[in-house]
Amino acid sequence: MSRNNLREITLEIIQENELPKRKILEAIRTKSGRSVSDKTLNEILMNLLKDGDIYITGYDFNVYEGMKRIQSIKADGIIFGQIKTNPLEINLLINQLESSNPLEVKDASNKLNIIFKGKIEKLKNSDLSDGIEINRINLLFNKIIYYINSQSKDQKTVLINKLAWSLSNEDGSIDLLKNLINYVNSHE
Repeated sequence: MSRNNLREITLEIIQENELPKRKILEAIRTKSGRSVSDKTLNEILMNLLKDGDIYITGYDFNVYEGMKRIQSIKADGIIFGQIKTNPLEINLLINQLESSNPLEVKDASNKLNIIFKGKIEKLKNSDLSDGIEINRINLLFNKIIYYINSQSKDQKTVLINKLAWSLSNEDGSIDLLKNLINYVNSHE
């Protein structure tokens, strides 16, 4: 079985549920029927992280099994989740920013920031970045969200849909992101 197949199996497993590394390794071994090494999984996970397909969602302290004094970080406890970049999923994340549950808001904000940073990197590397100031990415993201939230209900809905599309992997999304950034910057 090639590394590409292992990569696809890993994505399938993470897509089903956010899991710590040790459980991902167990699931890969079960699904593939192979004795996949820890180093192979590390390489796959790092490539998926680098490509923006997954992100780190938290840490599973159960890997320490009753230890009272924890002095090191075990990679087996790192929890991974998949970044979903279709417009509907992103729209749901944007709407979760208005939740009354602070944990839900934090989770949605973290996911959106990861997606936004990835899209900004793609924008920087494209021919479309002419004339756009992209320093201080977190500030730019917060400025866009603040601007959207300050609009009337109808305009807010339109801008949320445009932001969701611009953060997706759909055709024209990078161009739309550039236009959205320029639009928000022109209304300062």
